[in-house]
Amino acid sequence: MKNNYWIAIAVAALVVGVLVGYGIWGPNAARLPEVEKELKSAQGQVEKSKKELADLKGNLGEVTNQKLNLEKEAADLKEALEKATKRKGR
Repeated sequence: MKNNYWIAIAVAALVVGVLVGYGIWGPNAARLPEVEKELKSAQGQVEKSKKELADLKGNLGEVTNQKLNLEKEAADLKEALEKATKRKGR
């Protein structure tokens, strides 16, 4: 008799758990296409951001090379100016 009582309580708890679970997660399961749509949108934004970051890195490399070339050119011009002023000073 005691076993039947506990079995009835376990079955009732299982039924209540299933109903509560469906009440909480059941309606959200119907929103799966919405979630997939948002996921695709987010993935698109991530890809766009990665592309823009790669473009920025490429531009940074070009700017760095230009800066180094300008610094080298400025150093060469200073050296040429110093040589020219030394020749005039003789």
